[in-house]
Amino acid sequence: MKKNVRQTLLLASLAAAMAVTACSNGNSGSGSDNGQQPAANTNDAGAAATNSGQKEETKGPLTITMTLMAGPKTPDSWAEHALEDELTKQMGRQVDVKPIFLPDWSELNTKINLMMSAKDTRPNILWTGDTKEYSKWVDAGIAQDLTPSLQKYGKDILDYYTKDTLFYHWDKSGKIYRLPGDVPEASYMTTILRKDWLDNLGLAVPKTLDEYVNVLRAFTKDDPDKNGKNDTYGLSGDNYYRSLAPFFYAYGIDVENFVKQPDGTIKFGALMPQVKDVLQLLQGLYKEGVIDPRMTTSANNDDNKVNDIYASGKVGSFYRWVDYFNPGNGALISFKKLNPTGEYISIDPIQGPDGFSSDMPDPQIGWCYLIATDTVNVDDAVQVLDTMAKPDVFKLITFGKEGEHYKMDNGVFTPTIAPEEGSKLGFGNFGWIIQRKDAANIKNTPEVTEMFQHKIETSQPMRDKIVTFKAIDRPQWDKYSADITKARDELFWGIITGKKPVSAFDGFEKQYEKLGGKQIDEEAANLYNTQQQEREEYDKWYEANITPYK
Repeated sequence: MKKNVRQTLLLASLAAAMAVTACSNGNSGSGSDNGQQPAANTNDAGAAATNSGQKEETKGPLTITMTLMAGPKTPDSWAEHALEDELTKQMGRQVDVKPIFLPDWSELNTKINLMMSAKDTRPNILWTGDTKEYSKWVDAGIAQDLTPSLQKYGKDILDYYTKDTLFYHWDKSGKIYRLPGDVPEASYMTTILRKDWLDNLGLAVPKTLDEYVNVLRAFTKDDPDKNGKNDTYGLSGDNYYRSLAPFFYAYGIDVENFVKQPDGTIKFGALMPQVKDVLQLLQGLYKEGVIDPRMTTSANNDDNKVNDIYASGKVGSFYRWVDYFNPGNGALISFKKLNPTGEYISIDPIQGPDGFSSDMPDPQIGWCYLIATDTVNVDDAVQVLDTMAKPDVFKLITFGKEGEHYKMDNGVFTPTIAPEEGSKLGFGNFGWIIQRKDAANIKNTPEVTEMFQHKIETSQPMRDKIVTFKAIDRPQWDKYSADITKARDELFWGIITGKKPVSAFDGFEKQYEKLGGKQIDEEAANLYNTQQQEREEYDKWYEANITPYK
């Protein structure tokens, strides 16, 4: 999911996924050049203003071009026309939406940079991933300040995004040049257990790390499915550290991020001494056969493969998506077909030796962004985006019409059309353009929505510890991190699988420094200190420029 993108995206993972985490829809063959008329000629009302201070002189018809990456990429779709109708009603003028469907991920940045290189090819609204080109666009005046227009026309956007989220998209000049297109839920993963296996073995829901480990051992060795075979594992997941979060987070460590220390400094989490304790525990569990060996191979980075493992019903625990508890989730549907009496439950995060516990928090910063380029009147662009952010409009262009394309039964969303028909109608085409993760996302049952809300609280302890860097430019990290993360992964997974002794961890800090860690640490400390100062300025700016308009 999006976490893959973000957290091998974000984390060097992440992204995480984001999708992770995640978000890997390919080109459906509709053509990446579809709808790419020269942007400078798209407004029938005449030349658009190039800054938010200039008012439009007419309310004539509006044509708006925007790049789209999500969904089936269906041209001239039902969803597109439904959006045009809503925009026309909201803006009091005829609106024509011209999607520009982007190619697959391997060609994405090349295509975007090519379009952005000339004014007559730039889209009015740009969807883009995390790109180093963004700062250049700001410096060149290509990305426009959205703040005044958000104050006038952006209430739904301002109400949806939190103060913390907007901070990571705020420029220290006191302007907002980009909006997050998609930000994960405050916490989107959870510890998952087989409830029926607990019942079969007479075990209680574990709360502490020791209790959790005992349950995993029982799930592996005590024939929890009562089939008389030794064919189950305690734990499985993908080949990312997020799958091991119940262990690392019980110690308050995250090996992919900088972590705040008690003395106020920050440290790369993979260097913290508690990591050795976790690796030693994991090595023992792997040797016992409690950990599914498929977790340890990089080939197991495909969500679909993990979904198949989940559906097989041969694993007792995962650290996986909250979305798995939605009745319409494909992995859950497959699991119930293969295991009609099986039941997974979500539990609170596991407590470590010192009583610390936390779920995985979101990175707060968006993994993709929206920019109003110099080819459009900013007021127009913000009105379009704010209309798309309205809950009813989001539901319409994402799921269709209730009674025609889906039904709601006691809060449970059920499509009444086949997925293929939904693709033909363009459902999902406008995904990642103000992607709502609240009650407007009606595929979440009330119980799942409540679970997401609860995990805001259960993920707060690690949210308080993990450092999310606001800066896009991190030259030292960019220069050295690939070698460092490669060394980390070879060492950590080598220890877990028993190919390396636990004592090998003792030399990792020196290896880290040798590979450029000192330069990364110095850069991180400077960025963190600067970011804290910026936050003080931002808080004052937010109260003056955003709070009155919410």
